[in-house]
Amino acid sequence: MTGLTAVILPAYVAEVYAEWPVKETHATAATRLAAFECISAKFALRWLRGEARRLADRIDPAPKQVSWGPPRAFRPITPTGPDCAPMLRSWADSERAAADALEVLGTRHPFRAAFPDTGATYVLSIWFSTARSEDIREPPVAPAVQRVGTLTAPLYADTP
Repeated sequence: MTGLTAVILPAYVAEVYAEWPVKETHATAATRLAAFECISAKFALRWLRGEARRLADRIDPAPKQVSWGPPRAFRPITPTGPDCAPMLRSWADSERAAADALEVLGTRHPFRAAFPDTGATYVLSIWFSTARSEDIREPPVAPAVQRVGTLTAPLYADTP
């Protein structure tokens, strides 16, 4: 691109990860569970709320919402430790929490919410980033079509 200047575009990165203490040390380990990048804080937050619901269903399915098991196969129990799944569902469904997150993101500061569970902590985060327009991949070009053979109905093949 000679003579053209790359445009800097706003971007937001949303991430879900789990972290846990490493036994007999003061260190923690973490693994990324999901990530998403878009140009809008609202889109990033919408995705993160959906991931919070999905994570809650994976950690601890809500007994009344389980459709893939036999009737009454799941029943609620009283947790002995932190109960992460209801906290995730509550956060995902809270309009106040969404407004607070958007307020933080509006200042271009990172947003982070942590939900402790037995043995791990699940972290939802969004932060502001930028992308250069030249780094954004163009949509693929339609393949060239070439007619092959002398059939009455034409047969087409992609050319390399």
